[in-house]
This record gives sequence, structure tokens and C-alpha cells, in this order.
Amino acid sequence: MGQDYSYSQPSSSSNSIDMSSLLEAEAKMYADEAESPYCNAEPDQFPPQPEADDGIPTACYCGAQPVVKCSYTAKDPYRRYFSCPNVDDGGCHIWKWWDVALTEELSEVQRHVRQLKDQAFECDQKMLKLQKTVCEVKKKSENTIVFALAVCVMVAAIVFMGLAAMYLSGRASKK
Repeated sequence: MGQDYSYSQPSSSSNSIDMSSLLEAEAKMYADEAESPYCNAEPDQFPPQPEADDGIPTACYCGAQPVVKCSYTAKDPYRRYFSCPNVDDGGCHIWKWWDVALTEELSEVQRHVRQLKDQAFECDQKMLKLQKTVCEVKKKSENTIVFALAVCVMVAAIVFMGLAAMYLSGRASKK
């Protein structure tokens, strides 16, 4: 009916398989694969985006500013929620209960306040340590000034005694 396809297999007795050449070929193949830019591609880096899921939403996924609406269902009558004004266009838009958003936002504010308190405490500790160091340096400098003043008085006394001795010896030689 058509073409006759035939093939032949090499006999095992005619060519012996060289294992070392097969291993070398396999190693070369893996080395080429390791150098391929497709395998070692850098992951895409996207700039950090504000999460619309945490706290009070500030922007919808579509870019619009969320609005507060009120639920009129039997299960949640008069419960407020955040929604997008473009919700009817069929795209993916933000929707979140108002009380849940406020609870998350307050938790984040509390965490931030705790962080600021910790930083203030660390600053206070550093200030106390600095004040202690300043007091120690001041005491050392006062001691240095007192010592220098004492040395000056002693030198002045020695000079005065030397001058007095010269005066007295000069007076005694005149008599």
C-alpha cells in the first residue's frame, strides 16, 4: 500500500558501547543546560504595592478609590462595607466589611505605636548612658583643672621663693 519502512538495529557484537564516552556526553549536556539563560533566569522583581487586603482599602484593584456602602440583606442588615464604584463592569474589584477593615487598621496602628515606644525607650537608654559619660568626663576635666591650678600655684610659690631668696641674698651682700 505505500512505502515499506524497514530498519535495522546494530548488533551487540559489532560495536561495543563505550561507557566513558556516554558519561562524558551526558556531563557535557548537563553543563550546557546549567549555562543556559533559560534555567538561570532572574526572577521578576516587582515594586512593592500597598496591600488592598490589609486595613482600610485606599485603592481598588482597578485603581478607583473605594466607597463605603451599606448592606440591605437579611443576614447583614445595615452593615457597612467598602466596595468599588466600578463594581458593575464585571472586573475584579475590592469588597471588604467596614468593621473588619477598621479592626485591621487599628491593629496595625497599635503595632506601630508599640514600635515607636520601643524606639523611644532605646533612645532614653542611650541618653542616660550619654549623660553618665558626660558627667564622668566633666569630673575628669574638673580634676584636671584643679590639678593644673595646683601645679601653677606650686610653680608660682617656687618662683616667688627663688626671687625672695635672691632678693634676700642680694640685700645681705650689700650690708
